Parts: sequence; C-alpha cells; structure tokens
Amino acid sequence: MAPKSLLVVAALLAVVVSACQLPRGATALEASPSTNTNTNTSLIVSGTVPCATGNYIDPATVPSFPNAIVQLVCGGKVVDSATADSAGAFVFSQSSASRDLVAAAMHNLCRVVVVTPLGACDRSLAAAAGTLSAPLKLVGITTGSGSDLGGLGGLIGGIVGLIGAIVGGILNLGTMPFSFV
Repeated sequence: MAPKSLLVVAALLAVVVSACQLPRGATALEASPSTNTNTNTSLIVSGTVPCATGNYIDPATVPSFPNAIVQLVCGGKVVDSATADSAGAFVFSQSSASRDLVAAAMHNLCRVVVVTPLGACDRSLAAAAGTLSAPLKLVGITTGSGSDLGGLGGLIGGIVGLIGAIVGGILNLGTMPFSFV
C-alpha cells in the first residue's frame, strides 16, 4: 500500500489540476462568460525588456529598452499593456484576475510582447524585422495567509501554495529570456 504522504500529494495535485481546468473544447480566455468569473487571486508579471535581437536574450548582458510599450498576451488576446521605465523594467498587475486568466498563466499560454520597434532603443536595429517576446515563468506564490512559498517548502508546500493562490493569493510571474522572432 502506498504511504499516506503519497496519497495526500496525489489528492492535492488532483485538486490543483481540476481548479485550473477549462470547459472541454475551450481555450483560455475563450471560455463562456459564466466560467470567466473573477477570483481573489492577483496576478503580477514583471521583467526587463532587452534592447537586442537573437534567441534567449539575457537582459543582464545587454542594454535595456527604456520606455518600451509591452503587452501581456494570453491565449492570443491582449490582456494588459504597460510602458517600461527608464531602466526597461515593467510590471503588469491584475487584481482579482479572472479564472480563465489564472488558468492561461498556469498553462503557459501567456507571453510578454514588445510592440515598440527595436529602432527606438538602438538605431542600428531599426531594420530588424521581428518581435521581441518572452514566455512567463512562476517566480513565487504568496498565499492569503501571507506566507511566501516561492521555491521553498518542497512539493507539498508548492501544491498547497498554488491552491491558496488560486483561492485567494498572489501569483508572481516573471519573464523567461526574450527572443526576437
């Protein structure tokens, strides 16, 4: 017989998976309005826009892109827009995010897309044809109780934190390396 801890982990994982499920045949942000209810979950996405072309661009190794206009795109739809500061940093903050937005973020269906042409940060890149974009990664989870489980607490703590964030907490997301495509 399996140890009780494995059964608890399996049960918690089943709850997480079912909490993020969309109706059959629907994609994130396209579900019927009745399922697109707001949650007590806040979604925060932050990052720094690089001024460069290439794949897997590390913003720490290239100049930043100040005042770039960036969009949070989930399931093919623009969810939010922001302007980077003078250091190229941006933040999207969605308080009471919809269930479908949280599901899209958890299913890796969201990206940050830079809509300002690269020529605005470096004239030598004005002829570059493409778009800077980056997928998102989970940076941390702050539960409604205020405990931060980002990377700490092991598998069970992460699952409990994810459930807490979905029920009422903060999902902190950051960008993975940008690519110019």
